[in-house]
Amino acid sequence: MTEKNIRTNWKQECVVKTFLEAFLHEITLIGLKGTSLKPKSWKNVTEKLKTEHNFIVDQKQMKNHYDYLKSRFVAWSKQKNKTGNVYNPVTNTFNLPEEEWQIEIKLNKVVGSLRSTPLPFPELCVQLFEGSTSNGFDSWGPSSTLPRPSEEVSNHNLNDLENFECTQMDPPTQDFSEESSGQSREKNKVKETLIQS
Repeated sequence: MTEKNIRTNWKQECVVKTFLEAFLHEITLIGLKGTSLKPKSWKNVTEKLKTEHNFIVDQKQMKNHYDYLKSRFVAWSKQKNKTGNVYNPVTNTFNLPEEEWQIEIKLNKVVGSLRSTPLPFPELCVQLFEGSTSNGFDSWGPSSTLPRPSEEVSNHNLNDLENFECTQMDPPTQDFSEESSGQSREKNKVKETLIQS
């Protein structure tokens, strides 16, 4: 007889917070393997949850919860950035009329979960899923397409800055989504290359 997998309960906020913080920590220190954590990082996150909360979970359960939080973040971010939607940052809730909720839920069923349960720790989710840290639009973050800062600095000679030619670029627009932010960076890189040619 095989042992049945017990469904993991992620209802404790302290467990979710530790999970998000540990995930961010591992990505910052060790990086990703494709779009996932490296095996050593998964073990570190597992150990952190076990040590701090006696919360025992395997890699598959953590990956499932990561994907669940990411889908909720995408829905939350789209709702938050829509014109006319009233987002209350204090309560982390949306004030939408019933008919608008129904329309949004038909477009994306995950939105319905935001109606009754706010996204946990939005600041941590932004850092983890948007790929930018709190110190700027083009800074390195867990899902950033830019090189990690340590790699960037080690490949450049700081004395070369004397001959560096600055070019002015258009500032980033405020109207971007999580899908387009990576594309915007790529477009800016292409634009920079064309200007320098």
